[in-house]
Amino acid sequence: MILTESRAEVTVTVVDDERVVQDVLLRAARSWHYGCQSASTAEQALELLEKSPTPIVVTDLRMPGRGGVWLVREIRRRWPQVGVIVLTAGCDQDAADECRLAGAHHYFFKPINLDEFRHVLDAAARTYRLEQENQVYRTGLERAVRRQTSRVRRTFLSAIDSLVRTMEERDPCTAGHSLRVRCYALRLADAVGLPKRQRKYLSLAAKLHDIGKVGVPEAVLNKPGALTEDEFRLIREHPVIGERILSPILRNPEVLAGIRGHHERLDGTGYPDGLAGERVPLLARLIAIPDCFDALTTSRAYRAALPAPKALEIIRASAGVHLDSEFVEAFVSIVVPKLREGEGPFSRDPQGSALTGLCG
Repeated sequence: MILTESRAEVTVTVVDDERVVQDVLLRAARSWHYGCQSASTAEQALELLEKSPTPIVVTDLRMPGRGGVWLVREIRRRWPQVGVIVLTAGCDQDAADECRLAGAHHYFFKPINLDEFRHVLDAAARTYRLEQENQVYRTGLERAVRRQTSRVRRTFLSAIDSLVRTMEERDPCTAGHSLRVRCYALRLADAVGLPKRQRKYLSLAAKLHDIGKVGVPEAVLNKPGALTEDEFRLIREHPVIGERILSPILRNPEVLAGIRGHHERLDGTGYPDGLAGERVPLLARLIAIPDCFDALTTSRAYRAALPAPKALEIIRASAGVHLDSEFVEAFVSIVVPKLREGEGPFSRDPQGSALTGLCG
């Protein structure tokens, strides 16, 4: 059954250098309720399609100029969704096959059989309508997926916030540490000109950098005295635990590397992987300095908070050895003065935060 509905919205470009043949094709297509436009050469057809593209092109194979094979290739290259029908002499089977290889969807032979022409034209129109429907479906599906992804992301971030708060409430001394580190890290990112996308990744990694401490016993986290070797080994596991917790739901490798690597040190003495120099991930190097500063300037179960000037001395002494020199310079000369002027958590919490070992 031929559906006139599907043809009503379809326009066809007819390309043939023989006026009689072109006229027959145009009259036939219009009688079947197709819109039509025409050209006499491949070059003219291409110019016409650039100005007024159509979903179906019917082209002769042998024409003056570059001919039908060239036109088929150009159409497929520029408008791969366009359906191409080739008209050729019955003795030109090799050329017709060449057109099919170039991307033509259908072909029929001269002398013109209008029933055959109608059949291939309707087949091309049905394909066009089906592709339109599929595109509408894909667009709707993609929109629904984006909405659902947005909801899932909001739920995920809310759960992460709760997890961060729960983790920090296990140790009153570190309450707010992750959010302060995030704020310091973003100030540092602005100071060094970090691109917008990486700044977004840094924000998430800094916020979640200590999430793995949920897997460390509370007695170890809050121990007032020196840690034993076994206890310190448990503490050193928290970057790996954090990566393991987040990797099923947070697939961004830069964020995960920043979380896993925030205790790595330039000289290779950090943990968990002993990375050195440029092998330490960028986000990890950016998080390490704010983490150290906040840790040093906050009271912990095993020691009192250090004054900010003393903390900055320790950080300066670590530049180029444990911490990235360029980032240390930016933090000391740009970030900390801004915080002292009241542009961040340092001004709201003069006691700041603290550190295990050098930057714990």
